[in-house]
Amino acid sequence: MARPLAAGERIVRLLGMRDAMMADNLAYMVSRERGRGKVLAFAHNSHLRRGRAEWQLGPHALAWWTAGAQLDAALGARYAVIGSAVGVSEDGGIGRPGAGTLEARLTAAPGPARFVSTHRGRGLPPDEVAALSTRSASTRNSTYFPLTPASLTEFDWLAVLDSTAYARGGPPLLQPDAGPGL
Repeated sequence: MARPLAAGERIVRLLGMRDAMMADNLAYMVSRERGRGKVLAFAHNSHLRRGRAEWQLGPHALAWWTAGAQLDAALGARYAVIGSAVGVSEDGGIGRPGAGTLEARLTAAPGPARFVSTHRGRGLPPDEVAALSTRSASTRNSTYFPLTPASLTEFDWLAVLDSTAYARGGPPLLQPDAGPGL
């Protein structure tokens, strides 16, 4: 990475390398556990989803292939992934989902938690899926990514909570009107 690259190109290359290493590590774990049971791994939705990850980081529109996309290609039907979503997190700067968003539809079902099969989007009305809007991002956490209509095909299940608090011990979140953090 010492070669001269534009900042966005360097970041996306490193993100892609990180996901490739994650996929290699998870594939190795699966091979070691063959015949002994299933492997459960926990990571950010953006790493485990089946499609490309996209992130608008300041002026840089970044996109790279995820560990999940690589595992799906390698493992096929043996790869199953559960995405997660939240309705509200005041501590995390995530407000109530706007009408017409996937999170609004999901949190309208009885809760406070629900586990929803997506059937990888099969059987869902394409017009309704296409009409879903993406909710606004977090005002305090740049690594929060809302669900999109593609989430219905990229995850087998969605675990959805009505609300959650921010787990202390992680990096501090931005305070409103505090400007950029470290």
